[in-house]
Amino acid sequence: MIIFIYLLYNVYVYFTTERVAVYEVSQGTIAENNVFTGIILREEKVYRTEESGYINYYNRNATKVGVSSYVYSIDKTGNFYNNIRSQNNGQLFSDKNSYADLEKTASDYVNEYSNQNFYQVYNFQYDMEAELMKALNKTSLSSLESTSDSYQGLHICQAAEPGIVVYNTDGFENLELENLTKDVFDMSGYHKNNLMTREQVNAEDPAYKMITSEIWSLVIPVEQQYALELEKESNIKVKFKKNGGSAWGVSKILTKDDGSYLVLTFQNSVIRFATERYLEVELLLSDTEGLKIPNTSLTEKSFFLIPKEYLTKDESNSSNGVIRRYKNEDGEIVTEFAPVVVAEETKDMYYVAGDKLSAGDKIQKEKSDDIFPLREQESLQGVYNINRGYAVFRKVKILYQNEEYAIIETGTNYGITLYDHIALEASEITENQIIH
Repeated sequence: MIIFIYLLYNVYVYFTTERVAVYEVSQGTIAENNVFTGIILREEKVYRTEESGYINYYNRNATKVGVSSYVYSIDKTGNFYNNIRSQNNGQLFSDKNSYADLEKTASDYVNEYSNQNFYQVYNFQYDMEAELMKALNKTSLSSLESTSDSYQGLHICQAAEPGIVVYNTDGFENLELENLTKDVFDMSGYHKNNLMTREQVNAEDPAYKMITSEIWSLVIPVEQQYALELEKESNIKVKFKKNGGSAWGVSKILTKDDGSYLVLTFQNSVIRFATERYLEVELLLSDTEGLKIPNTSLTEKSFFLIPKEYLTKDESNSSNGVIRRYKNEDGEIVTEFAPVVVAEETKDMYYVAGDKLSAGDKIQKEKSDDIFPLREQESLQGVYNINRGYAVFRKVKILYQNEEYAIIETGTNYGITLYDHIALEASEITENQIIH
């Protein structure tokens, strides 16, 4: 009967006692979904044809050319154009590099294919046609100067300035930050005009475009709250989803009437994405490592700031405290030792809290008549450490935080360490509470 009553009592205590959920501090990082699609802005200029006729190109798409390099030619009569094709005699792939170029174009299409972006099928068609045109035109480049005098109506165009020659246009060549709106991020109506697929052109048709600067920008629309977080960053590392490469970009937040934008400016490698307008990137913001804790464990507490020389110790147990000075009911001045907890320190001050201290109290320096009034208070962010069976406040320094977790600095004074036990829900307990 005694054992039965004891068991009933323990069952009652188990179901009626309020228990605190415990979280063990671990090392880790926060995985964020920071993948965005942005639009590329760069210095680019579209050059137009001066004549009508059959067009031939003499460089790979997205390659560097110097001043006076051959870019394209216009054959008014078609004699040169037809002669080059008749000389080919069906041997399109006499140059082994033509095989490699076509294989790479097909391989890139397969690797990047997505059911959600069907327009890529048309881009693949245009790219393959462009590679075939380029293979035909290779044989004409070697004899271009000697044949230009033999064919009347053959107009040869050379590059007017150095840069990266690109054989497609999309209408965004003059897009700048000042006239940028959210409409340009709607990719459903985007169309890239591949210039190399044409056999004939008219005067004033786009011939090619030239990228004249290595500096380029990637503009990404972001939510206002996220923009406020990114304002703290001056440089952001990004990973390009297209090729897996990464780079650091100078970052700034652009606020317009229709929303906020993250602007990343890069100083080189513009040639890698010379034919692209939209680029998918991952912002590498969560590389910070530290102690990982849930946000529900975080709390705040106010502390008095006292000069370091006013902190003393209890001789019996070496606990920290201050000498509190007050008047009793008889009007006599009384001094007593008041235990305190030190939560932080600066060069000259301690952050302290104690059950017997309140605003307006006065503390006395040990072995001195100097008095210090308790006025200045500051709040610290921290957690409740429960290693000893009761809740003790420990401050934390947050390095990075998302909606669920925070990464805090390791090795802080008066803080927590790896594998410490803390209260999972700080709002459900109070300091010094016994933990069941």
